Amino acid sequence: MTLDDRRMDPRTRRTLAALRHALATLLEEEPLSQITVSQLCRVAGIHRTTFYKHFETVADLAATVVQDLGRRVVGPRRSDDGALTYRDWLEAVLEHVADNRRLYARLVGSGGDAALMRAVAWQFRLRTDRFLRDAGAAAEVDVPELSRVLGYGFYGVVEALLEHDDPVDVEAGVARFLATVPAPVARALDAGERLGA
Repeated sequence: MTLDDRRMDPRTRRTLAALRHALATLLEEEPLSQITVSQLCRVAGIHRTTFYKHFETVADLAATVVQDLGRRVVGPRRSDDGALTYRDWLEAVLEHVADNRRLYARLVGSGGDAALMRAVAWQFRLRTDRFLRDAGAAAEVDVPELSRVLGYGFYGVVEALLEHDDPVDVEAGVARFLATVPAPVARALDAGERLGA
């Protein structure tokens, strides 16, 4: 279920915020698969009927939490000159994940929900595809295949970040990831150059 916060009345926003907070609280103690609607409602202070007005399952609620990461994938900050570079996007996503590490580790880390993990990786792949197309990927570049490699590869970077509590050097992490990308592709994604030119 996709929820558009701009169209929600304040009561609905408060209910959803309470449910998301309750989910984060419960995830501190147990995996997503073990959390029940009853537990969520008790912690959130809402009635089960209210929960079912918005979601069918606990996993549906978790998917809306992950949508916040998806919004970062689709619309992160832009560089000083107004252009959105691949590096800017990668850094915005990693900063957001680092700031919400404990929650994302439970939802989409190595022990998280497989469907949510796949959804996040798929979003990375879609956004990478858009960057490649905007860079004018030449006919000899298989954009769908390359975007899968890069998108799922970046998911691996995120998953590695979620596996430990060490301080995160976002710029270094992005630099390491980009070092694995073929140089012409990395330059095109990062500087807006045309691929295949």
